[in-house]
Amino acid sequence: MPENQFLRDKTIIIAIPNDFGLPEMFKKNLEFLGMIVYLLPHSENHHKISIIDELKHIGRKIFKKDRSYKNIAKEQNRLRIEQQIHHNLLDSISEEIDFALIIRPDLLNNDIIEKIKGKAKKMVGYQWDGLERYPNIYRKIKYFDSFFVFDQKDLAFDPNFKLITNFYFDFNIEEHLYPKNDVFFIGSHIESRMPKLIEISSFLKKNGFKIDINVIGSSRKYIEKNSESGITHITEIFDFEKNYNKIKNAKAILDLLNNVHNGLSLRTFESIGLKKKLITNNLEVKNYDFYNKDNIFIIGENKTDDISTFLSTPYNDLNFEIYKKYGFTNWICNILETSEYLPIIN
Repeated sequence: MPENQFLRDKTIIIAIPNDFGLPEMFKKNLEFLGMIVYLLPHSENHHKISIIDELKHIGRKIFKKDRSYKNIAKEQNRLRIEQQIHHNLLDSISEEIDFALIIRPDLLNNDIIEKIKGKAKKMVGYQWDGLERYPNIYRKIKYFDSFFVFDQKDLAFDPNFKLITNFYFDFNIEEHLYPKNDVFFIGSHIESRMPKLIEISSFLKKNGFKIDINVIGSSRKYIEKNSESGITHITEIFDFEKNYNKIKNAKAILDLLNNVHNGLSLRTFESIGLKKKLITNNLEVKNYDFYNKDNIFIIGENKTDDISTFLSTPYNDLNFEIYKKYGFTNWICNILETSEYLPIIN
């Protein structure tokens, strides 16, 4: 069981992107460690727009053939309401907070970041999608006492940046002894990676492997053209808890780079924590201490046909220290720079 007495009863404000239940997973893991958590909530609903915006939408639709204005106005309205919710939460906090952690600070307005900074003794930022992908982040960095990135090339921007990997959540790890599926994948339709995904999925299906390969965002025409690939096309992405349950029910995880960054994805670390084999095209995994050719199949260095042999051999347990090192407990201790932790990046 993860333990860190330093974190017990410490207070923290967290702002996490609203990605499929991710904020709640952070909150649960931090509370599991005994922390008192203030989570900046998200406004889920696209609220009604004003009559003026309705008229603008009608005008743009008629005269400019533009049907997008209503959705843009709804999202702007949602963000205004969300910001007010954030202000209300922060105003309700009367005591000084030990830590604040903001992931993807580019998503927050400066006044919210400034208010958080005024509440917290230590302000930590983490940009886990790469700096170039969201350039608005460059204007936010000045607010933080420590700033972490997960793509090594981002270190060139500022010598004070710190490199960190991703992690796996370690508050609810139960090994599934008899998984039903051989390979699990979940991801958005990204054109550059679809040919490889179709190749691997088709191979696995043809060779009798049980696959749970899911893609969201494909067009109807694309789905019809590749109907024999074995890919399940979904309309809603799974939240993190359902995703973990699906990983537990598979022998291996398939992870394909999106060509935007070279950092290791959450999938890589989930394969460690949940003790699953990993099939990936990210060559960076070879540079890490958890790399084991019995557990990790690198696409491009090995032939697709060799996946059959790879899946037929058992998972090779790693050293206990590796599991501890890449779990959320040790990750948050690295991020907050507590008194005791295993350095993730030396």
